[in-house]
Amino acid sequence: MKKRYFIYGLLVVALLGSCSLSNSPKAALNNFSKAVEKNDMKALAKVATPETVQLIAMFGSKAQGYAVSMAEENGKVTNITEKIDGDKAVVTVTYANGNTENYDLIKVDGKWKVHMTMDLGK
Repeated sequence: MKKRYFIYGLLVVALLGSCSLSNSPKAALNNFSKAVEKNDMKALAKVATPETVQLIAMFGSKAQGYAVSMAEENGKVTNITEKIDGDKAVVTVTYANGNTENYDLIKVDGKWKVHMTMDLGK
């Protein structure tokens, strides 16, 4: 069940399409989404923590397929907000069907990186 929610989270990120190109949490999440869609581990390493890269690598192409199915279920992204608190941020994505997802990011060496763990309670 945890794997399903983790993969669901990855797919939700894949729906992000229009974010600023600056060094912001929204931009990092957008770049993360593109890297997951392409299964580009090199690009992923630039915008995700090592722990997140390892989790994505575990799921491989399954994450891509699941993202497509979840994108169809959720519909388009209707709103994206970010809340920054020092070196931590939360990006909230809202979809056409009303679902929302929160993504944690941390600042590492001045750059925002998506941080995911299998512990969904955190």
